[in-house]
Amino acid sequence: MTNPIKVGLFLGSLIAFCLGATIANSAANEVRIAFFLEWATPNQEDKVKKTFDKAFGVPVKWTNFATGGEMTEAMLSGDIDISYSQGLTPFVNAVNAKAPIKLVDVAVLYGMGGTTCVVSKASGITKANASQLEGKKIAVPLGTMADYVFKETMKVVGADPSKMKVVDMNPEDGSAALVNGDVTMACLFGGKSIKKAEEVGIKMLTVKEAKDAGIAGIDIVSVTNKFMKENPGMVQTFVEVTHEANARWRAGKSDYGIIAKDAAMDLAGTKKQMDGFDFPNASTIKSQYMNKGGILMKYLNVMGNMFATSENPALKDYSAVVTTKFLP
Repeated sequence: MTNPIKVGLFLGSLIAFCLGATIANSAANEVRIAFFLEWATPNQEDKVKKTFDKAFGVPVKWTNFATGGEMTEAMLSGDIDISYSQGLTPFVNAVNAKAPIKLVDVAVLYGMGGTTCVVSKASGITKANASQLEGKKIAVPLGTMADYVFKETMKVVGADPSKMKVVDMNPEDGSAALVNGDVTMACLFGGKSIKKAEEVGIKMLTVKEAKDAGIAGIDIVSVTNKFMKENPGMVQTFVEVTHEANARWRAGKSDYGIIAKDAAMDLAGTKKQMDGFDFPNASTIKSQYMNKGGILMKYLNVMGNMFATSENPALKDYSAVVTTKFLP
């Protein structure tokens, strides 16, 4: 049965488009987007310059979160429409729990310079004697990409996470706990948090060692089903503006000063962090990541099973929560 309200909204948007408005015009009078501080991305330049506001035709409310799990909670409570650079792990946890959200794009690919585990130098523990972590207190933001990196890193160094006292801490608190000597190791993400942790610690695995072990990160763009259904033009506009920003970055034309300030980081730290990031173009995403059998789809299956519980089992087919229709 046709919904007369939705028909009216569609006709209103169509008329506006014909008068010269963008395709983004729709029912929403505001777009609410989640993002991370200490996580520098090209589209933050457009955030500051209000390119998104102009493209949408309505104001944008950006809210920073400490973890991807908090992004999910905000989406479920109706406070956030789009989560940008949400970790794949919290997304998987959400859809395993039947959360009404969908993956629409790959935001950033990164090595373990952006997400890592830092062990206290004072502990004398390294990858060579990592089993000594067993029985120690470890800070990990549970259900995040740092949680995934923690589990994978412990496999590489031969330590058993189930024998550790794992404390759920966001990266900022985890780095502070490591500095204060309250934990022996902290697994975290974010430029400032990692830098602070490294004042007293060292990475359990180097970036190269993590890469050689196949440990890598993928952050994604997720959207609530409700917003996607009611405002498909706005979802497409967000993806398009973001990819334009990524193309500008690949061409060496991003304004690092603007991005650094918005990310609450210094210029040198921002450049270093972004040098370890990759913002793939839509063609690469569609042909190598979000296609059947692609890298992202394989990661979804691996993580989906890794974090599955009896209450929230892994999905049989994660393609049901992924769509490429908004990619340019």
